[in-house]
Amino acid sequence: MRGLVLLAVLLAPGAVSAQEWWQGVWAAEPAWCAAMDQVGSVTPAPIAITEREVVGYENTCDINDIKRLHRAGVVYLRLSCQSEGSTFDEDRVLMRVDETGLAIWIWQGSGDPILFQRCQ
Repeated sequence: MRGLVLLAVLLAPGAVSAQEWWQGVWAAEPAWCAAMDQVGSVTPAPIAITEREVVGYENTCDINDIKRLHRAGVVYLRLSCQSEGSTFDEDRVLMRVDETGLAIWIWQGSGDPILFQRCQ
């Protein structure tokens, strides 16, 4: 149900023009977009990023701080997360691939960044 609410907010008339380039529903595998209306309730499924939170499978993160490097197309998010009864803080770095807004790199603090495609 939460996924449907997020989807409605993201796709509401006027919401797209007010969104920043990094907000939307994103999938590491294009086939996951088939479950874009079930974000948070099934796996594999995409993640949803709004102006206030990041939602994935069995986890939700509130966005506490946003730092933007506009010219570089980079956004740093400071998150407070809940997952399966645990709480933790996490940083994410979102990097714009190009001006189309169809793909972003997401780095979660270790390993290599992961390429995500926008679900449409």
